[in-house]
Amino acid sequence: LNMGYLKVNDKIYHLKQKGVLKPIKKGLYYHSSIVTNNIISKEILANTILGPSYISLEYALSFHGLIPETVHKLTSVSIKRSKEYHTEVGVFSYNQIKKELFSIGLKIEQTKNSHFMMATKEKALCDMIYLTRGISLLSRKELVIFLEDDLRIDLDDLIDIDIEILRNYYQVSKSKRIALLLKLITNK
Repeated sequence: LNMGYLKVNDKIYHLKQKGVLKPIKKGLYYHSSIVTNNIISKEILANTILGPSYISLEYALSFHGLIPETVHKLTSVSIKRSKEYHTEVGVFSYNQIKKELFSIGLKIEQTKNSHFMMATKEKALCDMIYLTRGISLLSRKELVIFLEDDLRIDLDDLIDIDIEILRNYYQVSKSKRIALLLKLITNK
């Protein structure tokens, strides 16, 4: 009755023991060969490991050129609870967000080998401000310090930002932090 299922699991176990299959998480593996090492898209893995999710926060800010540092941890946002996966391929971090905020400002991005879901630079910035805990962002001055000193964003890079995404984010979130960001950008 369950012979097919057991044989599949036996084959997976055997391939894992030989080092051909490498686990990402329970039930998700990648084929480890010289060929696949060049093809594996960390961005697609980030979208696949915990879904629904999209790449955002530090990784997306770096991808869009808003922060100067290269980010090695793939940071994503999901409607599921926050979690982090440490794998041989890399570290994948997920932050939980309200379901209503999930679809605002998403875009399909492309690299040479893949297409993946990522926040626009506006959405990534909003997510970063909205989801960062442990800091006070109650005034324009505190927000500017956070953007320039903590994130190292050049405020001149925000000139061409899509205000509609920020407005939509604010309308749904009602976040005072996002309201401050809107005022900062529209008063520039």
